[in-house]
Amino acid sequence: MKNVLILGASGNIAQMVTDNLKDQVNLTLFVRSPKKLIGDKSPATIIQGDALDVAQLTEAMKGQDLVYSNLGPDRMAEMAKTVRQAMINAGVKRLIWVATAGIYGEESTDEGLARATQIYGRYDDPNSYFGDERVGADIIDQAPELNATIIRPNALTDAPVVENVVVDGRNDRIRPSAQPISRMSVADFISKLILNDAQYEHDSIAISQG
Repeated sequence: MKNVLILGASGNIAQMVTDNLKDQVNLTLFVRSPKKLIGDKSPATIIQGDALDVAQLTEAMKGQDLVYSNLGPDRMAEMAKTVRQAMINAGVKRLIWVATAGIYGEESTDEGLARATQIYGRYDDPNSYFGDERVGADIIDQAPELNATIIRPNALTDAPVVENVVVDGRNDRIRPSAQPISRMSVADFISKLILNDAQYEHDSIAISQG
């Protein structure tokens, strides 16, 4: 079976992915606080560690086929640097990196971009939420040693349903018909990508309900 490491494994979406895949891949969960893991995570291996520690990440990545990063929501630029270096050290190439829609200024309308900027800051300001996410994504995107898929979910909801998902490309504005997407839908999309990861290679995609 495929060996998969989940970084930030205590996040809501990451735990849904864990539940989806725990019988289909060999899972290692890297988490700052194992107490935040909900439910039975066996037979996954659990590693308590710091995502800003290159040595810890390198050790966790040894022998993995794919890394799925659910890190955040802050210090994304710093964590991108450590994740990239650890993957190089461990000789792992395939990465799924979760960012957020809006980091390229790709909101569907200028009005939507203005509203998002007011809340999350300018995407070209590295000190803002959007800007930090953008720098982190760029570090991953521009790493020639990695085969990364950057996933940028639209606004998230807690709707308990797997919705129809639409994908917008790296250079596309998010289509006007796109809607906020449930965490369950994002987890389902990521789970399917992990199982069939020869998709969206070297790419950055926005996903929405559509």
